[in-house]
Amino acid sequence: MPGLEGLPVLVVGATRGIGLAVVEELVRQGARVGVTGRDPDRVRDVAERLGLWGMAVDARDRGRLEEAVARFAREVGLYGLVYNAGTSPAFTRADRLPLEVWDEVLAVNLTGAFVAARAFAQALEGPGSLVLVGSVLGFRGGARLAAYTASKAGLWGLARSLALDWGERGIRVNLVAPGWTATDMTEGLRNHPRLGPAILREIPLGRMARPEEVARVVAFLLEPENAYLTGGVYAVDGGVGAR
Repeated sequence: MPGLEGLPVLVVGATRGIGLAVVEELVRQGARVGVTGRDPDRVRDVAERLGLWGMAVDARDRGRLEEAVARFAREVGLYGLVYNAGTSPAFTRADRLPLEVWDEVLAVNLTGAFVAARAFAQALEGPGSLVLVGSVLGFRGGARLAAYTASKAGLWGLARSLALDWGERGIRVNLVAPGWTATDMTEGLRNHPRLGPAILREIPLGRMARPEEVARVVAFLLEPENAYLTGGVYAVDGGVGAR
């Protein structure tokens, strides 16, 4: 079967930005998509608009996250999972970063990814594909973003370890690492009179990514035709990593 036609894929963190673009791309390719997000109203709106399975999930709630994966597998099926949930509530020097903010960022960005990935492997009955959405900051570092950078670096290691653990089961695990992307999360920086132009100057292509450009790479990694791709890191960064 070509592409993702008819294949069930759950997207965690699916109601805005890159996650929503991934959902729309998967729907376009004919996948049977499930959506989760922290805001029940957003989840309902996306699910109803696109006719999808949906469940409100706070990625910090481990039991609820496991329940979502198990329910989707039981009610729709399971082939793929995309973990896109993420948060970055602070932009401050590390010495001023409250520990509770560090804990929140790691809980959502890294621990949540592991919980969802483990639940995916436990529920999956055949081969499948897991895509984690990280960031180029995970292997470059980011000033005033210690927690976010550490969490995304952890995803890099997690993806590679899971690929080794689960390869014999036919479960592929890859990491997509976007660079600066034009989403609501980056709107404040994009519109900042000093920081916005400075960010664009460091991107060789001279612009931020569009969410749909990242989504197409995620879909590519999910497709069964690409069954020899696992343990990889795929930067969608406009050339920033080449510097």
